[in-house]
Amino acid sequence: MRAIKNNNTGKTGAPAAMMFLIVLFCTARGLYGGGNDLYFLLEKARNPAVETVPRYRIFLQGEALHCTGETEAAKSNNRAAALMAKGDFTGAARELEYGIVRAPLFLPFRYNLGVCYIFLRKLDAALLHLTKARQLVPEYSKTYLQIGYVYDQWGKDQEAQDNFREAIRKNPKELKAFILVGNLYFKRNQVTMAEKYYHQALKIDPRFPDGLLGKAKVHFHREEFFKALIQIKSIDTSADYDKSLHYFYAESAFKLKDYGTAFEQYQKLLIFKKDRFFLENSESLIRHKIDLSRRFIDSMNY
Repeated sequence: MRAIKNNNTGKTGAPAAMMFLIVLFCTARGLYGGGNDLYFLLEKARNPAVETVPRYRIFLQGEALHCTGETEAAKSNNRAAALMAKGDFTGAARELEYGIVRAPLFLPFRYNLGVCYIFLRKLDAALLHLTKARQLVPEYSKTYLQIGYVYDQWGKDQEAQDNFREAIRKNPKELKAFILVGNLYFKRNQVTMAEKYYHQALKIDPRFPDGLLGKAKVHFHREEFFKALIQIKSIDTSADYDKSLHYFYAESAFKLKDYGTAFEQYQKLLIFKKDRFFLENSESLIRHKIDLSRRFIDSMNY
């Protein structure tokens, strides 16, 4: 267990953290009848000297929190997480809502249901469950990212930024938080500030895909389209990455009159219709750009 720091005294509060884990375990066990206790692996070790290796753990994969262990809570959560991975957020939400009735203090239920509601565009409900998730484990940095995202969707930039910055305070190596702050500045056309935060992420991990994409976006904004294209081509997309990469790849290629590449990249975007990109961008717009690219290709072949 990692001791949680008391912000008022500056001392570690291991007994309080232990009490939380006991309550959590008893709730999940008592309501589900399971016999396996699940411990949370928080991303930031406040006091490694008192840390022990948990037998079971909760971890993030894709958009969802997954669990090890064989309790009914863990199995129910993992069924929902599998549905989330397939883009079935309605089915996942139904499974999680059923689970929360029986284990309201189980973090993955709250976190994952909040994420489902983001994708279902039920942002009030998303914020409710994510706030409860934050109350359960205040040290978990990624909950603040999701809460910030909700505020970002509402156009409340200051509240979004406050939550992204809080994620950084909880975990100074939370790379996504630096990118999200940078993206807020980028949307305001404050490109120098955006570049600063993209650079901060790359100082921690020079190959972080979203950080490199941030650099490419800065080049694109400055109309350095060839530099943007070179930067994007250097990004490793074999692991998780921001799918807006394909949009900026296509846009840069289109500006350079490489309509074939633009056409291909716009089409690739449509493979990810369940991605967050399409929570903020219209599918019809991408289809229009595909059609426009095709027209240019046809005119060049005429």
